[in-house]
Amino acid sequence: MIPDFPRRARRGTIVRFFLAGLLVVGLTAGATATAGLLQVKNFVNDLNRGQTIKHLQNVLTPADYGKAQTLLLIGSDHRFTDVRGDARSDTMLLVRLDPNASAITMLSIPRDLQVSYSLPGNRGVRTAVKMNQTYTDGGEALTARVIKQLLPRVKINHIININFGGFSEAINAIGCVYADVDHRYYHVNQPGGDQYSEINIPAGYQRLCGTQALQYVRYRHTDTDFVRAARQQDFLRQIRSQYGASDFASNPHKITRIIGKYSTTDPNLHSTDALLKLVNLGIYTAGKPIRQIQFPPAYLNVPGGGSYVTATPAVLQQMQNAFLQPPPKPAAAPKAKASPKRGRGRKASGSSATALGLADMTQVGRDYAIRLGGGVGLPIYYPKLLSAGSQYMTPLQGQYPRAYRIRAPDGKMRGAYRLVVRTTSQGNEVYYGVQGTSWTDPPILKAPSSDHRTVNGKKLDLFYDGVRLRTVAWRSGRAVYWVENTLQDALTNDQMLAIAGSMTRLGKG
Repeated sequence: MIPDFPRRARRGTIVRFFLAGLLVVGLTAGATATAGLLQVKNFVNDLNRGQTIKHLQNVLTPADYGKAQTLLLIGSDHRFTDVRGDARSDTMLLVRLDPNASAITMLSIPRDLQVSYSLPGNRGVRTAVKMNQTYTDGGEALTARVIKQLLPRVKINHIININFGGFSEAINAIGCVYADVDHRYYHVNQPGGDQYSEINIPAGYQRLCGTQALQYVRYRHTDTDFVRAARQQDFLRQIRSQYGASDFASNPHKITRIIGKYSTTDPNLHSTDALLKLVNLGIYTAGKPIRQIQFPPAYLNVPGGGSYVTATPAVLQQMQNAFLQPPPKPAAAPKAKASPKRGRGRKASGSSATALGLADMTQVGRDYAIRLGGGVGLPIYYPKLLSAGSQYMTPLQGQYPRAYRIRAPDGKMRGAYRLVVRTTSQGNEVYYGVQGTSWTDPPILKAPSSDHRTVNGKKLDLFYDGVRLRTVAWRSGRAVYWVENTLQDALTNDQMLAIAGSMTRLGKG
């Protein structure tokens, strides 16, 4: 896997929802052969409510039954104040479903990637333009052709272009989504100021419904394309963990009709045979982890011309290989080198922490946790160790640190708090944090890895994003706690384990 490294969308991020929906359709349709065929026929009817993509001659590769397939999921965007006709592709996501691979792979093509290409109809050549211009010049067909030029071994089997208009409706239809929000997302338009989509979502694990979910996945104006892509793909993981086949089976057309209404697809997806191949592939890959392949964040600043993402042929080759052949997840994470001593409240050796790129932040952490005040409803834990160069977000009443309550699916309100830590990764400002809640079985902690660790007396549950640890959690009496990595997994596995192992109860450390 490649190492981690203002336009506003009206369309695009629901493509992630489509993938989750596809896997659910596959699981449901696979119950019996007869029922499966019936469900697929009904799904075709739902897709027929949308439009068909044209001019795809020699663009798509026919899919073979039981073989891997690659989907190109596209959405277009408009500026907050632009007319609708000024459309560019906001999201270009390749998804590969391979029954023989270790994971489902996803590769987001940066919209600012610098490319050159021939215009359709012998209208000349575009040189050194952004990738999202391909959609303006030639729609989905040209976008697919240019991607195939960049990644010649990737054969695209299907294209789906989905409208943001149905995103809020779809999220509400599945009962909303619990998401782990890494920091506060906030923007209110002011007269004479920047005019963006408004947003006000605090940090912490919480339930996001239609409008808020749309705001969250669309947010970009203080993020790079890389961070936004990671946030959107994390949201997909949360959908997939919370919405399963049993939910879908109770009313299968509630979701597929929304997808059909707001999507434009290639002609083959309007046939039962092609869709049946895809659904059966979804059955065999539904249990696989989702692995994100990321472009290295290299920017070329052109005087008077803005910023471009650049990728050398060698980098493109690396990403192509990782997308087609993802490495298997390791059997176990590397053992933590920090916090080697056992027992509550024992301090890790300074040399071990320093070797891992960690710093002793005991006093700062204690002072920050105290700001939560009383009434949280659960014991408060804070980390003694943070990654070197990190700092807690400036205390802001009601936002940092945040004490609040979560409404669980049973309707009960559960106590919760969030500590937010800011750091930098490859020049970008990123965030990780500590979450605590008296809700003892939140969806984010479902299905931990079989690999467990005990550090400083804490039995840690591990949750991977590919080969990197995304979440490290533990249980203490009537509450659960976890350390959440940055959206791009900037913390190493050893750092995640050591930080979690250093967690200390306020008032006892």
